[in-house]
Amino acid sequence: MRITVHGHHRISRSPELGRLRLRVEASGPDRAAVLETVRQEASRLSGELLELKAGGLLDEYVVQAPGTHVERDHDEHGRPTVLRHVVSVAVTAVFTDASVLGERASEWALRLPLEIGWVDWQLTEATHRELEESALTEAVADARRRAQVMAAAAGAREVRVLEVADPGLLSGGEAAQDSGVRFARAYGANGGEGIALVPEDVTVEAAVQVRFEA
Repeated sequence: MRITVHGHHRISRSPELGRLRLRVEASGPDRAAVLETVRQEASRLSGELLELKAGGLLDEYVVQAPGTHVERDHDEHGRPTVLRHVVSVAVTAVFTDASVLGERASEWALRLPLEIGWVDWQLTEATHRELEESALTEAVADARRRAQVMAAAAGAREVRVLEVADPGLLSGGEAAQDSGVRFARAYGANGGEGIALVPEDVTVEAAVQVRFEA
């Protein structure tokens, strides 16, 4: 008798890293003035990020090159008015301390022309790999337990593994399912309010399909 079952396991862990996305953006009719405003703020922010990195509070950060485009405003009658030059610089900073991330995000949210984006909570690569291996091990064990129950109900004894695969890869299996890290929710920030960050756990899930013989 052959028994084919799915095994599944989920592990949650407090995040180790917080990836904060920011944007330096300004607009106006004078292109040179807008460029200079963004350049000064991006330079100031880069200096602050460099200090955080030197102090071990950042894992990494990236300040991208400025992007520019032109928009035309319209009056209440829909008639075009002046052109506005828009300049922006996207910034990503990966913090190693959630409390420091919250403090800095609160400060930066008050500062024009900085805009706070959102946070992705993450694990380090080493921790992710460790949890993924553990989840896979437990998923196979879960499949074995299910197969053993089915075999006993059918009057058989021990089960022996014939094949192990990701879901959908065994012959006659269903469509493949993804497993891995799920990152926590994004958040937005506005104006003068402080930001109280509550990191969400990061979840690693593993699913397998196993064929046994009983």
